[in-house]
Amino acid sequence: MKPTYTTWLRRMTVLALLYAFAISPTPALAFDSFEELLDRSGSEGTAEELFNDLEDLRRNKIPVNLATEEQLLELPLLSAADAAKIITRRQRGPIRAIAELEAVIGKDAARRLAPYLSFKLPPEKKRKEPQEKLRGSVIGRVFWEDPPRAGVTNGKYAGGNRHVYSRFQVATPHYGVHLLSDSDVGEPDIDDFLSFNVHAERIGILTQAVVGNYKLSFGQGLLFGQGRYFFKGSDAVDGVLLFAPALRPYTSAGEDNFLQGAAATISPGPFELTAFTSSNKLDATIKNGVVTSIATGGYHRTATELKKKDNLTQEVNGVNLRYRYRAGELSSAIGATWTKYRYGLPLTWLDDGKNGGQLTSLEASAVYRNTQVFGEAAYAAEPGALSWICGVQADLAKGIAGIVSMRDYAFEYYSPFAGAFAERGDNASNESGLYFGLKAKALDNLTLAGFYDRFRFPVLDKRYYVYPSSGYEARFYATWEQNRWITWDVMYQHKEKEEAKKQFDSNIGTSPYIPVPKITNRAQLGLVARCSSSITLKSRAAFKSLRSHFVSGTESEEGWLLYQQLNWKSGPFTLKTRLARFDTDSYDVALYAYEDDLPLVYTLNAYYGRGKAWFIVLDFEPVKNFNLTAKYETTWYDDRDVYSSGNDLRNTSSPASFNVGCMLKF
Repeated sequence: MKPTYTTWLRRMTVLALLYAFAISPTPALAFDSFEELLDRSGSEGTAEELFNDLEDLRRNKIPVNLATEEQLLELPLLSAADAAKIITRRQRGPIRAIAELEAVIGKDAARRLAPYLSFKLPPEKKRKEPQEKLRGSVIGRVFWEDPPRAGVTNGKYAGGNRHVYSRFQVATPHYGVHLLSDSDVGEPDIDDFLSFNVHAERIGILTQAVVGNYKLSFGQGLLFGQGRYFFKGSDAVDGVLLFAPALRPYTSAGEDNFLQGAAATISPGPFELTAFTSSNKLDATIKNGVVTSIATGGYHRTATELKKKDNLTQEVNGVNLRYRYRAGELSSAIGATWTKYRYGLPLTWLDDGKNGGQLTSLEASAVYRNTQVFGEAAYAAEPGALSWICGVQADLAKGIAGIVSMRDYAFEYYSPFAGAFAERGDNASNESGLYFGLKAKALDNLTLAGFYDRFRFPVLDKRYYVYPSSGYEARFYATWEQNRWITWDVMYQHKEKEEAKKQFDSNIGTSPYIPVPKITNRAQLGLVARCSSSITLKSRAAFKSLRSHFVSGTESEEGWLLYQQLNWKSGPFTLKTRLARFDTDSYDVALYAYEDDLPLVYTLNAYYGRGKAWFIVLDFEPVKNFNLTAKYETTWYDDRDVYSSGNDLRNTSSPASFNVGCMLKF
């Protein structure tokens, strides 16, 4: 007889209780890692680039006692208020260890950021600068599938059954070079995507300079938000603000959301000036000399996709100016950005067949003691629309932090470079909302958090239903460190949102597109148990339901996921393996989970349909700083005979893949 969801949940509960009372004492894990935050958001976003930046920070740690406020803010999820606290605390003496940092910014934040900080003490007297050390890395990966996709076997894809990635990076404390090559399954050229940049940083008043591919982030991302790593749902309080330096080299294999040219940031006194210029090639669908859409997937496999490759020019020029002021416990900044962009052909979504426009924005932030006020307003001259966001984040009491934020993104607003906080309008358009978030350290080992977001779309669907729609989302999180070896994580989500759909009524037949209210409930229980110095167990049970209210009646869909993961490390070997069981009625109730992969690879797997999934990752470090890693994964579906469709169809109910790679750090 097929096990029911209740049966699986009962089994998971029994296993969890066994873990809770039958493991040996070892130090605790830092549970609230960046991987868990990405897992919560349910969106890949720019996760790969986050992993690259974190690896760079891990090897080039920021000295907490020597760094400026701007350098501290290069750390993802370190708020301006926490950076100001560190600066203020240093006036009483250096921060010598993580325990002292915990007293300044809180235990969770300190543990999350500790791997990227050094506690080097300020020198008592000026010494001769040490010789600059050369550091770098070389990475190579090859991925293939079994069986291959139909497009590979029938010749519709111009390339073979392999995904090849290689990266070379070398840097000194002040200079660096980055080169990346990537080719997806089915692409004919081994160097289908090439990314290159050279950069210099922290030389006199020069903060950063990049020639090649780079990304920009100003204010809250309404105009430029290419460095936004986290999206709504990742963290109840810290997930709203944009945490990113103004300019960074681009190191991802993603083939969109970056600029190509030259940019520099200088910081004379309290001012910070960033100037940039870019000329990039994009993939676009062009009809009758007009761009109807811009492709962001980066696939160049079929004749149609290859025809679109780099067929549209994008030119960008602009400048950002910030002024910082600090007096006692007050730290503030105000800035403005101007940019002009132009495409080689007119865009259908701009008025009067224009091919570009001008964008301007004003940003402001002020931190006083435990309170930060922030905001940004951006204006698109074409077609003439204003979007804005503002908010207040504060420590309300010891161990309690909260945030209130309002946003209003105009339907007509358009910025090709935006990365804004939103329910669905991260391009900072067609959305307004009011967000409340709260996080509390209820006990030394118990953290509670939650948020409520009320949102409204001026136009529900610009193609099918050009009328307003509103909804809301509420989430609750709890993390309990039961003891030094066990950590529990609980999440509950409730969302009500409309979607434009055609509906059938027995009296009138098929109706035009009208809003369909959809109510989503999702619950998740996670457990991390460190059984010994070499063995860690991770378990999860998740359930999701969706009710869609059609004219003809209510349709209900459900899905559940259970998995058990084992992490084992012994000497130079590390093994991670997971077995998952899932059963969902449709893709609309798919359940997402972060999945371990090769170094610096981020995988967010969507479990949908009915079946079992298994992966195993084996890492071998024969000598220090050299890793050989391999991954095998497969899924056994019970509800289908083939996987996917069209050129991506794979003639099996149990698709598998292999990924092997090596990484050398020096």
